Amino acid sequence: MNILEFSLRYPRITLIVSLVVALVLGAGMHRLTVTTDLRVYFSADNPQLASLVELEEKYRRNESIFFLVKAERSIYEPACLRLIYDLTEAGWQLPFAFRSSSLANYQYSRSDGDTLVTRAVIEDRDSIDSNAIRQIVASEPPIRESLVASNASVSGVVVLLALPETRSNAVDEAVSASRTVIANADTAGCGQIILAGSATNSVALGEAVRDDIRSLVVLSYIAIALGLLLLLRSLWATLLTMLVISLTVGATMGIFGWLGYLLSPTAGFVPSIVLTIAVADCVHIVSNYLIELGQGRSKDEAIRESLRINLSPVFITSITTAIGVLSLNLSDSPPYRDLGNMVACGVGVAFILSITMLPAAMKIVPPPRRAWLFSSGQQARTLADWIIVRHKLLLVTGSLTLIIVASFISRNELTENWHEYFTKHFEIRHAVDVIDDQLGGIHRIYYDMETGLANAINDPAYAQQLESFSQWLTDQPGVTHTAGLHTTLKLLNRALHDNEEDQYQLPKTRGAIAQFLLLYELSLPLGESIDNLIDQDRSATRFSVAVRKTDSESLLELDRRSVKWLSENAPNLDARPGTGLDLVFAHITHRNIRGLLVGTAIALVAISILLMLALRSVRLGLISLLPNLAPAALAYGFWGMFVGHIDLALSVVICMSLGIVVDDTVHFVSKYRRARHEHGLSPADGIRYAFRVVGMALVITSVVLFVGFGILTLSNFTPTRETGGLLALTIGLALAVDFLLLPPLLLVADSRLKTPKGS
Repeated sequence: MNILEFSLRYPRITLIVSLVVALVLGAGMHRLTVTTDLRVYFSADNPQLASLVELEEKYRRNESIFFLVKAERSIYEPACLRLIYDLTEAGWQLPFAFRSSSLANYQYSRSDGDTLVTRAVIEDRDSIDSNAIRQIVASEPPIRESLVASNASVSGVVVLLALPETRSNAVDEAVSASRTVIANADTAGCGQIILAGSATNSVALGEAVRDDIRSLVVLSYIAIALGLLLLLRSLWATLLTMLVISLTVGATMGIFGWLGYLLSPTAGFVPSIVLTIAVADCVHIVSNYLIELGQGRSKDEAIRESLRINLSPVFITSITTAIGVLSLNLSDSPPYRDLGNMVACGVGVAFILSITMLPAAMKIVPPPRRAWLFSSGQQARTLADWIIVRHKLLLVTGSLTLIIVASFISRNELTENWHEYFTKHFEIRHAVDVIDDQLGGIHRIYYDMETGLANAINDPAYAQQLESFSQWLTDQPGVTHTAGLHTTLKLLNRALHDNEEDQYQLPKTRGAIAQFLLLYELSLPLGESIDNLIDQDRSATRFSVAVRKTDSESLLELDRRSVKWLSENAPNLDARPGTGLDLVFAHITHRNIRGLLVGTAIALVAISILLMLALRSVRLGLISLLPNLAPAALAYGFWGMFVGHIDLALSVVICMSLGIVVDDTVHFVSKYRRARHEHGLSPADGIRYAFRVVGMALVITSVVLFVGFGILTLSNFTPTRETGGLLALTIGLALAVDFLLLPPLLLVADSRLKTPKGS
């Protein structure tokens, strides 16, 4: 006795066992943990990440909290200066903080005879001289370039964090404590405080995904339920379908909870994707059941016939969908590998429940009294006749449309705009915009200025090459300022020459540089050091470049030009590419696309071979290739027309959609083949049969998938919104292709073949 026969003979036992197993698996959801560390997007062998880690091991990792202070009048108001002082002091107390820096504790160096005196700008909170502070800011490039806006409207406090790798929630602790600091801060007489920084950005990413899960998944449930009720015209069929897909989502997430997975924010896609995919299996079985009832069959006969004609297509579509999403394992980004594996698991769970629990429930629940929507089939016959009459015209116009639209794919630029991940709904987006506009840009590129020789940074030629590099960079589009040893040396030279402005220049001798750095280190307050600027053996320094808001391609181009300049103009330096999270993200999109193209090719070959075997026809398998590829080609073509960029999130859509759009093709072609071989129908009548048997189911599943993915466009998180939009567009185009292009292809391909005799 096979599993289908058991389900129909013992429906109550099957239903109870299915419920218990699904609930036990779903209980694993409470074990799921989500990390907000942006570095999980990079594999361990990512060369750009390795360069960043190497830099951080030499100069410390730069995860940060940034208290952005917006003044109502001027940042030089005593109330604002006191607030900045208080935030700076509070910053030292944050979990995992190792440095808190601001205008208040900026180390301003002055000479006192032959002694270098280095003190904080604000030493006494209760005795603040606004005019003196204004003058210091005007004379200190590091302050006016990154800590105080030129119009004195904004300043900030930077807290650097040393986050332990063993505690995945460390960044959440730091951000939570920072929010408490803001809640308790006295902002009277100054303005407001906004939280920013890389740590805040990571936490906001996790919060965005949680918001989507709480709101969009609920909306998807409601929309899908209403859509099924409207299209199926059956309350019990809708309820059964919703029960199966709910258990599918819960069991899928629970399985990975029991396996102890540490999920990334990308996993927030999984419930919505599995939810919509799981609908398809149920709809095909339920809709054919209703069709058979409408033709006068008994309940048992209708269930068995529906399973007979749908078991193979549902199994094939489950396999092809799994192959499509499993191709994400060739992605260079681990979270998208997890996404593919989780969705593939969900597809498997959906298949098992749809052929066991669903038929068992259908056997127990009384059949609907009316199934007129499925029994008439008038709309399907009308559409089929219209297509058959115009099939040559449709084939020509459809092919031309595909070629023209697909030609716009090349207009899609591979780029990343992480600063646009969040909409104005999020406070972090407002902070990013203010920092970019008022504090010298949001992007940072870091260069490890390595010489390979101990104490080589004391060479005046080394410092001069840093200065020349800085001057060249400030002439590049988007660059606002640089920071490095050259700036520190010029400030020290001026300080040790009675703060005369004409002495704001580099020291001339090796001995002077060594002496200045020694005096500077000795003058720093307890706890302060220059280890974030100079390495231990004095063979290298860290050089940073601030860049205004731009896309990843512009950052990569700037880095390429910078490396070229260094190789041609800085013989003392090892010209290494820059690093930093901005650049690592910039590279990942290209690396990911290459991996996914290979994955898509492998998936396409595997799916094609599977279809040929399942349909027992090389010809039908080859014909199926076009409607499987056309929707993604059209979708990316339209995207190139109206949007014009592909980022990391959008790059995975081709793999995800490939497996999904195959579903419609498989169901239509399998029904067409059944009509030709089982019933001996002509090609035209085979098309009519396929439309009558599966047409309405394809409309329902496509509408449900379109609505399910379309709801994602309501997200305030840009990757979710754009991925949902592109997937919805692909699903809609897939239905159009399978209705308007696939039937003409079948008619033309079969027109010269003899009609098979009925078996």
